[in-house]
Amino acid sequence: MRSLFSRIIPLGLALFFLTGCVDLYTVTLLDNPPSYADAKPHSRKTTETVELTLVSYNVAALSHGGDRTDGIVAFLKEVGADLVGLNELDSCNARHNVFQLEVLADRMGGWGCHFASAFPFAGGGYGNGVMSCKPLLRTWTVALERGSGHEPRSISVLETEDVVFASTHLDFGPPGEPSYEQAVALNAWFKEHFAGYGKPVILCGDFNTDPGTATQDEMQRCWVRLSEPVLTWPTVEPTMCLDYVYYLKTAVPVEATETARPQGSFDLDALSDHYPVRVRIRFDRKRALKMPPSSL
Repeated sequence: MRSLFSRIIPLGLALFFLTGCVDLYTVTLLDNPPSYADAKPHSRKTTETVELTLVSYNVAALSHGGDRTDGIVAFLKEVGADLVGLNELDSCNARHNVFQLEVLADRMGGWGCHFASAFPFAGGGYGNGVMSCKPLLRTWTVALERGSGHEPRSISVLETEDVVFASTHLDFGPPGEPSYEQAVALNAWFKEHFAGYGKPVILCGDFNTDPGTATQDEMQRCWVRLSEPVLTWPTVEPTMCLDYVYYLKTAVPVEATETARPQGSFDLDALSDHYPVRVRIRFDRKRALKMPPSSL
């Protein structure tokens, strides 16, 4: 078996998914990102408390019993989402010949977004996406190798002026096997690139494992779980907690101020086979500004 930590690709180099190859690490620098090195003390309120609403949602390709795009957009707006992590998205393939993440982002009002394909599917892509109501500074695509499991997976990462926000969907299988290997690789990447970072680093997604498994024990080494361990799958008589929101221990900490399962006015059973996870967080921007950004 090839090492999970092999194939680190230099920045800016991307392999085309049509070849069936996925690069382990690519980064996109957006045009004219703000310079924190040039920030003046009076440029913002250094004592400002930042509050954000995070949503993690496995949306089942927006097609759980029909086209669920309208319902999911309406739900995200109703719960006041600021950052959204999405799993099981199609991108221009034979099943859905549209870029589903871009459609959602446009419908949210022109949000910034980034898609990370996990593997080629039906002539297009399939994977994870992240969206933000604030402009993006940088984005990353991180590939997680198949290892001893069923499928390769991916992490989609974005950065705004406030946070680094990421979403993933780990492999399924026997407890502690493929998802555990991918969790080890995931932790190694975030530790290398974001340990000591001057902003909160948030990770969410479908980890395909319950609390107390080897995969979740591995996640707890590097992350603090913000979401409650409530049952999220399936939406009809749920039996497993598969979906989580975390923050990185070695970056700026955050406080969860609300973690209840979102209710709203929607029939969530009809929108997907997973329940969404919503977490409201708060942190002090002054602390984030005092900590210098890491160099990637």
